[in-house]
Amino acid sequence: MFRNKVRRVDQRGFALVALLLGGSVALAGDSADDALKGWLDKEMNVYSTSMKEQIPVGGKFTLVYDASRGLVHMCTKQDPSQQKSWTGDLAAPCGVTLTFTRGTHYCTEADVKTGDAETLASCHRLRTRDVALSPPSDKGVERNDLIIFLVQGDKTDSHKFTMVVDSPSRVTAGGTTVGGGNSGGGQGGG
Repeated sequence: MFRNKVRRVDQRGFALVALLLGGSVALAGDSADDALKGWLDKEMNVYSTSMKEQIPVGGKFTLVYDASRGLVHMCTKQDPSQQKSWTGDLAAPCGVTLTFTRGTHYCTEADVKTGDAETLASCHRLRTRDVALSPPSDKGVERNDLIIFLVQGDKTDSHKFTMVVDSPSRVTAGGTTVGGGNSGGGQGGG
């Protein structure tokens, strides 16, 4: 009888150790990719944009990682210093969900501006499909793909981004948006 109790304790102890080890493995799997971590939970600022109808200069947002779903939420914030309000799906705080694709490197702003598809396909990036950037018009709601390329900047603004919009009705919606995590390091209006 004593042996049976010892065996049950051993089995329970083994089960507890297995549970703890399994839990630590699950926690490690729930964390964001290292290539993305520097851009998470940091207020990002829009320095310049040629898409002023969709993306406001001076606009602020935070990228928040949802570990349970493995997705990133773009949480916009209305700020008195921005030139106009966020519109469409971007007007709702945390209303846009993006997926992260790990590339082989960070793109530069020049890489994004040249638009070389092969280069861009190898960059770390966030993407969402089917997002409305403007309010409905008489033609309905136009849905777009929003892509945020992660750009490593200098020491004063190390986590920058370049955002582009693809539109189903034309090859691109035209232009780019540039910004970063340092509220003091702008590039001027675009």
